[in-house]
Amino acid sequence: MALFFPSYIVYCQCDESEVSLWGECYSIETTFELNLSGQGLTGIIPETISDLENLLFLDLSNNELEGSLPEQLFYLENLLGLVLTENELDGEISSNIGMLSNLMYLDLSNNNFEGYIPNNIGLLTSLVNLSLSENQLTGAIPSSIGELSYLSSLFLNNNVINGELPFELGNCSELQYLQLYDNQITGEIPTSFCQLDLDWQSSYSFNISNNFLCPPYPTCIENLNIGQNIINCEGVVSLWDSLYYAEDISELDFSNFGLSDNIPSEIGLFINLNYLNLSNNNLSGTIPDELGNLTRLKYLNLSFNQLSGDIPYTIGNLINLEEVRLFHNELVGSIPEELGNLNDLIHLNLRNNNLTGHIPHTIGNLSSLEILYLHNNNLNGSIPPEIFGLSSLKKLFLHNNQLSGGLSQNLVNLESLERFRIEGNNISGIIPQQICNLNLQWDNPIFFNVSENMLCGPYPSCLEGSQGIQDTSNCSSMHSITQKPIDSFSKIKVYPNPFNPSTRIKFNIKGKTLLKVEIIDVLGKNVNTLFKGIKDPGIQYFEWDGSNSRGHRVSPGVYFCRLKSEYHYDVIKLILLK
Repeated sequence: MALFFPSYIVYCQCDESEVSLWGECYSIETTFELNLSGQGLTGIIPETISDLENLLFLDLSNNELEGSLPEQLFYLENLLGLVLTENELDGEISSNIGMLSNLMYLDLSNNNFEGYIPNNIGLLTSLVNLSLSENQLTGAIPSSIGELSYLSSLFLNNNVINGELPFELGNCSELQYLQLYDNQITGEIPTSFCQLDLDWQSSYSFNISNNFLCPPYPTCIENLNIGQNIINCEGVVSLWDSLYYAEDISELDFSNFGLSDNIPSEIGLFINLNYLNLSNNNLSGTIPDELGNLTRLKYLNLSFNQLSGDIPYTIGNLINLEEVRLFHNELVGSIPEELGNLNDLIHLNLRNNNLTGHIPHTIGNLSSLEILYLHNNNLNGSIPPEIFGLSSLKKLFLHNNQLSGGLSQNLVNLESLERFRIEGNNISGIIPQQICNLNLQWDNPIFFNVSENMLCGPYPSCLEGSQGIQDTSNCSSMHSITQKPIDSFSKIKVYPNPFNPSTRIKFNIKGKTLLKVEIIDVLGKNVNTLFKGIKDPGIQYFEWDGSNSRGHRVSPGVYFCRLKSEYHYDVIKLILLK
């Protein structure tokens, strides 16, 4: 006879000392560990699991369990480890979880839990590992988490956790792994974070990316890219498709970035900026007035763009500026007088624009200025005499404008000048003889160029032949005055000569004059300057002891004493004996 059995499973019958779980009987007294990971379990976790009163470790991971956690589960007060990861459990995590006071390992990750992390989680003071990642948990991380002084691993990533990070998290001194990424955490990162002994450089050890945490960040992570969405943070500025915490930025270099359109007014929010380079782009529109808020700025380069409009007067607020480069734009209007406020300015380059009006006298305030490039504009009027008081000036380029007037005798005060170009203007009158006191390369038009003006002869001997093409049609009225130099002193007399160790130089000044007495070598190089300044009429005596400008004795040989005044100069040979 054939026997037929029903298709359903026949569960075993358990005695009173056992409990039935998923078709198996387990001893109530002697079941200390229950590992059913990956057994294809379905349905809910039975309430009777709480009968295993001596259970120390429960692993139901990698199954298809569903529903909420039974309250009876939290009666397992001896439980040390609870692993329920990779199921379909849902509902809220009960505050009764705090009853598992001996728990050391808790893993509820990869389920569908929702609601807040219960504050009673802080009662699990023996906890070493806590993983609640890959759920749908919301709310803030409870401050009670700071009570978990043994906690080594905290995984809360991939939830919907919001609110601010608790300061108390910094009390978890044993923490080695902190994963909070892919949530909606907001606010600032508390400074207590830096009390944690984490490997900040390792994303395996520390990862809080894809949240909404705002700068400034604590010192331990301030140089890390922690990947936050900071668009809604106070002080965050959007600039050319990037977000910046403006107060933290000291340098912005967007040169050759292909930028176009206007310079956004938000640039004025970067109040700690000391370097700004937007050169070689296609920027247009005006320079925003807000640029004047960058009072710590030292370097400003907006060159090679298509900027238009006036140079804003607010540029005068940038009192720490050392370099200003606005050349090769389409700027118009006059140069703002407020530039004279920039006492630390070393380099000013406004060339190749459409600037008009006079050169402001306030440029004479820039006592540190070494480079002044104003050429290739439409500037008019005379060269302000104050410019000739800039003793640190090395390069003065004013060519190709519409400047007029004459050259001041004070040109001689530009004692550091290496390049001087004023060609292509309407400058008239005579070139002061004092220009020969400057150490310029007269025959090199890149270094010295006064051509295409209206300058009249006679020209100073040092540059004769290098004056270039001049319009002298209006020079006839000055001819009687300038046809020959005025002798301002008598011939030099020297005694003794040859000499050793010293000689005396004598001459007579016919009128009050600006005078320079110097010793030069056979190559024309300065050896020592005996006098430079204004002298009253009368006999003058100077002594040279054979030393150079450093006070060191020079080698025996041939030298020259050269006298220069406004309209006259003389030279006499000196022979220093051994």
